[in-house]
Amino acid sequence: MSLIRLVYASSSRLVEGHRADELGRIIATARRLNVTNHITGFLLATPGAFAQVLEGSQIDVAETYGRIVTDPRHTDIRLLAEQPLSARGFSHWSMGLAERDETTAFIFGLYGVTPEHDLQDQPVEALLDLAGELSRQRA
Repeated sequence: MSLIRLVYASSSRLVEGHRADELGRIIATARRLNVTNHITGFLLATPGAFAQVLEGSQIDVAETYGRIVTDPRHTDIRLLAEQPLSARGFSHWSMGLAERDETTAFIFGLYGVTPEHDLQDQPVEALLDLAGELSRQRA
């Protein structure tokens, strides 16, 4: 089976008071569906944005991305990359999550993610490196 990696960024519509609960629902649903569909990946979240890496077969990733783009919890979705993949970079994660908070703000900042320059402003390589770094710390 040939693999692909898809990376997108979007603006978050999550309301701060319900943000933690909504992120919990997003991750729980993603993990359940991704196990069934053989998708791996990682979600980066800030108060204002999301960036996500999806890995799997072309069909499974396309189906998953199709569900994601219709989700009303975000807007301004931008496809940043879709490319063939020789090996999964997030094979231990049906869907990992890292949020920018007081604990991770320094690491996010090292990759250019600040309140002034959020996830959707970053080059795809920086997002992949940030997700990779945070996924190793959480493994």
